[in-house]
Amino acid sequence: MGPSAIWGYRLTYAGLSAAILFFALLPFGPPDDGVPGPDLLLCLTFAWILRRPDYVPVWLLVPVFLLADTLLMRPLGLWTLLALLGSEYLRRRVDHTEVRTFWSEVAAVSGVIIGVFVVNHLAMLLLLAETAPLLSQGLHLLATVVFYPLTAIFSQLIGVRRLAPGELDTLGTRA
Repeated sequence: MGPSAIWGYRLTYAGLSAAILFFALLPFGPPDDGVPGPDLLLCLTFAWILRRPDYVPVWLLVPVFLLADTLLMRPLGLWTLLALLGSEYLRRRVDHTEVRTFWSEVAAVSGVIIGVFVVNHLAMLLLLAETAPLLSQGLHLLATVVFYPLTAIFSQLIGVRRLAPGELDTLGTRA
């Protein structure tokens, strides 16, 4: 795969991220006491990093999540840092030589998502910041975990696939 195709997927990631943020800002969201939706940006990022880490480099991930923090009025940089740590953990776990089942991937990502949400909640408590009710955060976490498999399947359908054994990624590492 040539550099133009890789840049095409990077632009696709940026475009999908912009679309997710656009729809998150629209006023037809759940009411204040309703069930919160999933963090689709986190799901999309984790799905792409596990399939093709070269499509979502750190220099693209950080501005996207900082923009999300700004637009969604979250503490600036906290969710970005946690998403970066979670994605780098998953990036280090990518092993193209070992065939993993889809459900083992879902279990691993679910653990990382739970860790990110728990650390975010604890950091907000330590900073004495206002947090959402625990039930609301739990439902948000559950929705994110439930939507990860759908996001992974969507990513597969648009062409974000794992490297086949013997292929090289843009970093020159062998699959």
